[in-house]
Amino acid sequence: MKIAIFVEGQTELIFVREYLLKKHNYRIAVECRTLFSDSDYKETKYDFPNDESDVHISIINVGNDVAVLSRIKKRENHMWESGYDKIIGLRDMYSKAYKEESKVINDEVTRKFVDGYNEQIGKMTKPENIKFYFAIMEIEAWFLALPLLLQKIDKRLTLEFIFEKLKIELDKIDPEKYFFKPANNLNEIYTLVGLKYKKSEDIVENILSKLDKNDFFSLNEITKCNSFSEFYNEI
Repeated sequence: MKIAIFVEGQTELIFVREYLLKKHNYRIAVECRTLFSDSDYKETKYDFPNDESDVHISIINVGNDVAVLSRIKKRENHMWESGYDKIIGLRDMYSKAYKEESKVINDEVTRKFVDGYNEQIGKMTKPENIKFYFAIMEIEAWFLALPLLLQKIDKRLTLEFIFEKLKIELDKIDPEKYFFKPANNLNEIYTLVGLKYKKSEDIVENILSKLDKNDFFSLNEITKCNSFSEFYNEI
């Protein structure tokens, strides 16, 4: 089986790579590519070759949230001709376009974007083989749904300490319904112990190094971040 996953940026690429390898016990083959323009398909870091696996996954970083669907559209037929069985898109819901519609999380606006993307996919060559997912509002919400992860980053970041300083009960809230721009909130928590969160390679790699297969399983099982569960159950 060959699957192509188009993502909006490096953070998503690293997350998807680590998530898939750990979920499938490193028994799959993964290649990572960039596609920052329609014809600029390049090798990048993070390949995990596995000649013994019959599951091959290409993770393609397009470098822009609005470009994920357009790159899929333009390369769809090429992917089918190259033997791919499925195409998946993943991007954050938070965007300039969303902010123009609403300054807060709005289920109606969210549904509008989801429906709009599904409508466009429905007009493509093999819509039944294409799935698109949004992290609501950003992929950092998925990190915040695992509050014990923060203690792995710094032991001082306990639930009690975070509540004392920020009045946020991470164990009780659903981050994808609570944080409009989760990356900012994650940085706010990091700042409590003199750290800084940003969407950089080393910081994201550090976070993913703290997660194992059971963490992803737990995130799928809890009644939070349904957007992750939808993505989790796709592959």
